[in-house]
Amino acid sequence: MKNANKKETSSSENSQTLKIDFYESGIGDTTIVTFPSGGIAIVDAHPSQHDHRPDIRKIAEGRTIHFVCLTHPHADHGADLIPLLEEHPAVGEFWSTLHDVPSLLYGIQEMRNFPSPVKEFASQLNHVWANFFLDLLGAVAKRKIPRHLLRSDQRKKTIDGVDIHCIAPDESIQNSYFDSYRQSLKDSNRKFPDPNSLSAVLVLRFGESVVLLGADALRKNWDSAVINYRGRNLPNAHVLKVPHHGAKNTFNFGHNAQTYLDLCLPNKQSKAVLFAGDSKHPAVDVYSKVCEYSELYCLSNGTRRQVGDSNPLRIGILGAQAVRTVPTCNPAVSFELDRNGNVNVLSGRNCEACPLAELHGTTS
Repeated sequence: MKNANKKETSSSENSQTLKIDFYESGIGDTTIVTFPSGGIAIVDAHPSQHDHRPDIRKIAEGRTIHFVCLTHPHADHGADLIPLLEEHPAVGEFWSTLHDVPSLLYGIQEMRNFPSPVKEFASQLNHVWANFFLDLLGAVAKRKIPRHLLRSDQRKKTIDGVDIHCIAPDESIQNSYFDSYRQSLKDSNRKFPDPNSLSAVLVLRFGESVVLLGADALRKNWDSAVINYRGRNLPNAHVLKVPHHGAKNTFNFGHNAQTYLDLCLPNKQSKAVLFAGDSKHPAVDVYSKVCEYSELYCLSNGTRRQVGDSNPLRIGILGAQAVRTVPTCNPAVSFELDRNGNVNVLSGRNCEACPLAELHGTTS
């Protein structure tokens, strides 16, 4: 194992490249960053129900993990981070946007009564989420892994010649989220805030090459993220991870509105990666915009609306419709970037070359 690692590290040092792997991950995301000297970072991780992604422990075996990052508190982004935080011998830091952990352990809503079966189910579901947080943060605390807060006002971190910027969320959005959450615990009629508003948007800059990882950041996150990106004089991005599976609530269609596509290279020079999913992800108009501005690569997961008869069983429920499993476009998409802004596609094919695009109902 040691000799294999030495060979891998030596090769990375000679090539001086930044590598980004995106893996099909069921309902969630997995992104692996390999730095020029061979160390890695794991930004979100969820297993694939199709076994397209290797076991996360195999990916990290024998390698230094500079940091493990949970972009926001949703289990579909962090379930597979737990075994790494519990077992891997070389985890440098744990990165997250969670600055108010006691509040985020969700109470665990035991202070509420749930008179209806629906609310009882919600309570049980919440316990599952709470257990995810307890396991994840418990591993960080038990092993004394240093924590790093992700917020737009924090200074960049530099690892192996790669500058890593956090351009969202702003402190005001974080504070608003936790204030709303506390109020929701006290008032049963108040809706819980959307954890996607806490999504960390990361920018990796290696010389002239830039990768923009959008996590599940919402429209309001991008309003300020665009300003923060420009304020740091970052070049336009060569690679984009499309936020929130291409959902409509991440994109502003208003006149002269700034979106994450405005941070990418123009004229389809950038490469966008989409973890596609269910009947609302990607939204057709968002998909079309991304295809218009970039070269798109999909990792399909989840379900989409059935083509043809939308309700063959004649289910008498408003909005009832059949769904089907989405075939996989790419089990993995990988890029290698050098310091001069050159991007090499190591694996994956874009939507224009994908025979499944029409089947997904998302042709541009």
